[in-house]
Amino acid sequence: MKTPSKIFILVLLLLAFLASLAWVGVRHLADILREFDHVAQVDLVLMEGATNLNDLQLKKEIIFAKLSSTSEELAFGQVNAARGQYLADYVKELGEQFYHYSLLADQDMQQIDQLSGVPADLKVSFDQMREQTHAYDLTVHNIFVAVENGGFQLSLEDLERTDDRQRVVTVNVQNIVTRVWALVHESMDKTQRWHQQSKAIFWFSLLLTVTLGLLLFAFKKNLEEISKQKRDLEKLNQELDRFAHTVSHDIAGPLTTIVGYAAYLDGQYAQQLDDKGRDCIKGVRKGATRLTVLIKDMLELTKMSRVKNPYSRVAVQEVIDAAMANCEFMIRQANARIEIERKMPEIVGDRIKITAVFFNLISNAVKFARPDLSPVIKIGWNETREGYEFYVQDNGIGIAKEHQQEIFEIFKRLQPTDINPGSGVGLAIVQAALEDHGGHVRVESSVGQGAKFIFTIPKNLTAVKVRNSPYS
Repeated sequence: MKTPSKIFILVLLLLAFLASLAWVGVRHLADILREFDHVAQVDLVLMEGATNLNDLQLKKEIIFAKLSSTSEELAFGQVNAARGQYLADYVKELGEQFYHYSLLADQDMQQIDQLSGVPADLKVSFDQMREQTHAYDLTVHNIFVAVENGGFQLSLEDLERTDDRQRVVTVNVQNIVTRVWALVHESMDKTQRWHQQSKAIFWFSLLLTVTLGLLLFAFKKNLEEISKQKRDLEKLNQELDRFAHTVSHDIAGPLTTIVGYAAYLDGQYAQQLDDKGRDCIKGVRKGATRLTVLIKDMLELTKMSRVKNPYSRVAVQEVIDAAMANCEFMIRQANARIEIERKMPEIVGDRIKITAVFFNLISNAVKFARPDLSPVIKIGWNETREGYEFYVQDNGIGIAKEHQQEIFEIFKRLQPTDINPGSGVGLAIVQAALEDHGGHVRVESSVGQGAKFIFTIPKNLTAVKVRNSPYS
């Protein structure tokens, strides 16, 4: 992957990360707002309602205490008519106040009932308090009715029953107030924690944004430098093209002339030369021919590394047939037998480069045959999840373990040219062609047991339809 692409992907990842942080920050802010809303609509209402219920209960207890003292004064009968009327009116006024406070308590309880989000256990406690308060209010109401009807004397049983219910209601109300305050504090603590987290996310996002801005600035500078390097590379490629043209025409042409003149001397004047002279002519022909092959293979390797042909759908069987046709004379001369194990698949790739792969592997298999055996070359394939795996296997001289990595190096030869002629570029061409496809090549071999070259072509290559192409 090119450096600009890597930086662009990094910037995108940072942007995505920044967006996710912003989203988390917004979520936290939304949670804080919801919590504040909960505090406003639930916790504060609960706190106010519990506090009011506690105050109202205290007021009702005071009213009952006043009722008790007034009842005792009326019970003695030591008051005159005017005082008796005053006390009767006073009891009636106390009853109205008690009823008013009971009504306010009911309204607070109804408001609490309408709230959503009240904890279940607290809801149960409020319901229990409602029942206990109603029982207490009913008891006190009956006492008011009795006093107003002339039953001035309160029994100990009435007082004990009222005190017990009053005590239960008071304790329950105070417990509820304590729990509501604890709930409010818990909500406020949670809100404070979220507030701190949101601040941390904000500052981190701000720092990341500044960093991202600096990175984008550096990326812009890097792009300018890369553009300059690209222009320099394009200029260098043009110079390489001119050099290749010079090699193929200005150097290959004279070499052909040298080979021709050497062949003419060998044919027309060999008899007029002594053995040393004839050997010199053969050496000239051999060296010029090898140099011609070397130049041809070097140009082929350069093409493999630099030229990017569009990918197309390739029938591998047709490619193998073309490669075999290119080295047909070599195959016949060596009496080689080529066995294709089963029907070859259709793949996506560079037809020219894949043909070069099979050509070099087949020609090497013929070239490095054992002197005591006719070459037998097997070509087969297997399909994997990622791509196609092909192999070219021979029964030749084989390759020692310690040399199996060296053979893919350019100009690397394990035998002198006198034994096996060649430029030492063929397997480098194979490797370059496969790397262009994102594949790889390896060898399995041992000395005297032949060699099996295995190479892969990925499945994820995309064919490009090219106009006026015979393969599109």
